[in-house]
Amino acid sequence: MTLHARSFAEFAPPELAPYLQNVWLGRPDDDGVRIPLTSLAAHRDALLAAMIALYGGDAGLHARALLSQWSKYYFGLAVPAGVAAARLLGRALDMSPGRTYLVLQQGMPAALHFDADALQASDADPAIRYASLVAHLDSVIGMIAGMTKIAPRVLWSNAGNLLDYLLANCPTIMADADSDARWLFRSSDANPLRTPIRDATPRSPLLPNPFRARRVCCVRYEIPGETQLCASCPLLLTMRDEELALQNAIR
Repeated sequence: MTLHARSFAEFAPPELAPYLQNVWLGRPDDDGVRIPLTSLAAHRDALLAAMIALYGGDAGLHARALLSQWSKYYFGLAVPAGVAAARLLGRALDMSPGRTYLVLQQGMPAALHFDADALQASDADPAIRYASLVAHLDSVIGMIAGMTKIAPRVLWSNAGNLLDYLLANCPTIMADADSDARWLFRSSDANPLRTPIRDATPRSPLLPNPFRARRVCCVRYEIPGETQLCASCPLLLTMRDEELALQNAIR
């Protein structure tokens, strides 16, 4: 292993370490072929092929739904890294795309490498600790949205859904444990992460009340055969009872 290469799993409690074992400060010697994150768009065909292998569908007809699903796998590497730095260590992480490398294995995001010196100084202000993560998401979402006709808000919702889960389950060294979520999810039209999950009152007794619903659907249902909606899909709030019963039956 290259000197100074450290897995983010070292910084995490056991319940969060699996999210971080393939995220690195520095480059491990045996971690495969990596690409500069700035070149992601050049690998569009590989990304789509990976999702077709998992979900089916057609690259021409279902690109936006397929790339939406790919973004979830990518965010599964990048978002925990930003949260671990900001919340577990109280530090910002330099996630600039020009200093970030992605390991792709048959189109799937397998590992993420940041520079060995990417951890910044400690800071109590969430706006400083999370600024690089938000800027990173903005860059990657711009790249993916440039590959197909998909509204960026769909991809922001994918990232926000994961952020909501991680903040609810990740310990913090900060005195004000809720300050991170308040800043990240603040209700402002200029904030693409605003209120990613909302408590809704469902019209059907088949749904829990309150129902935790994503603000925006991930459009996975556009892929042929993907009739099972995720447990927080906002489309569940619009379904008739017989449709909801089918969803419950196939969970």
